[in-house]
Amino acid sequence: MKNIIVAYPSKNMAVQIKNVLEQEGLHVSYICGTGASVLRIASDLRGGVVVCSAILSDMGANTLAERLPAGFDIIALCKSGREDYMGSFISLPIPLDRAEFVKTVAVLVSSQSSYTERDKTDADAISNAKLILMKANEMSEGQAHKYLQNLSMRRGKKLAEVAREVIREFE
Repeated sequence: MKNIIVAYPSKNMAVQIKNVLEQEGLHVSYICGTGASVLRIASDLRGGVVVCSAILSDMGANTLAERLPAGFDIIALCKSGREDYMGSFISLPIPLDRAEFVKTVAVLVSSQSSYTERDKTDADAISNAKLILMKANEMSEGQAHKYLQNLSMRRGKKLAEVAREVIREFE
């Protein structure tokens, strides 16, 4: 199993997130308050899952994702009303759906590879599938990405694999 790092500006919120995950049998290895702390810890690890606020005191989740070494997945927790897509990582709206949150973390922690590490062909497939969904269902990019994420979790497949299936369904 991969390490879980919880990064949140509020220590109380970080502890609450840790408690939710540990009640479901997932061990949280580290709690941090800043992106710099996450990067220091991550430099000594082979991979893991970072659960963080969309904005930390020293950087946003996007910046953190860009600076993390390979092998890390990020779940960014965003206030309601924000887009559900923030680059090549998973974002979940606050208030959290507890079951969806725990399931998302569990899938990422138990996977052999990083779900968010994508080569160009995977990224292209995801973009094309989102475009198809946006046109066919009048969705925003965030809604299309969230739809693909949910399919990925339900089917137990990587996002790029599900995207290719969506493309084939609409051909």
